[in-house]
This record gives sequence, C-alpha cells and structure tokens, in this order.
Amino acid sequence: MAPSVKASKTWIKVVTAFFILKTLKGGSAHGNRIAEAIKQLTAQSISPNPNFLYPLLREMEAANYVTGQWENPSTRGKRVYTITPAGSLYFCELQQKVKAKFCEVERKLEMIRQHVFAE
Repeated sequence: MAPSVKASKTWIKVVTAFFILKTLKGGSAHGNRIAEAIKQLTAQSISPNPNFLYPLLREMEAANYVTGQWENPSTRGKRVYTITPAGSLYFCELQQKVKAKFCEVERKLEMIRQHVFAE
C-alpha cells in the first residue's frame, strides 16, 4: 500500500475513533447508534461503513478504550458500548491530534486559496 494511502486510512481511523469516543461520552450506545451519531456530528461527511466501524470498535475494546456488553446475551443481537476511564484519556489525546491536523489542513487550504484567488 502506498504511504499516502496508508496515512489517509490511519487518519480516517483516528477521526472515527475520536467521534466514537465523543459519542460514548454522552452515554452508552450500540454500533448503529454510534454510526448515526457520527453522521450527525459530521454533517454526513463521515458515514462509517459497518465493515470499518465494528472492527475498529473491537480494536478499541481490546485496547480498553471501550467496553462492550451484549444487550441480550442469549441472542447476541446488539452490543452496547461504553467509554472507559482509559478511553476518556485517549479521547483527550485524539482531540489534540485531530485539532492539530485540522489546523495544518486549514493553513494549507489558506495558502491554496491565496494562489487560486490572487489577482
């Protein structure tokens, strides 16, 4: 995989993890609710595919950033996720990373705007 593609996928993962934790800071939620919240928080800019969201939730659970409990253990229908204390700390770390990246992107966009709209 080309470095720029890998960096892009890593960035999407970081942003999605940030919004997962932001959603869970408001209370426990199952995967579909998390996906809907991310869509709403990002004005439909990020619409997590279940094939991306659920493996990320499992990774975050393995890292102890979230816990997951089956809503009904006998049917295993919906898994409800809750942020952990480690997840709250990680949220702060991700928030700083996302903020820094957005500031970098905004600076670059401003430079491009100046060239595009320069007379």
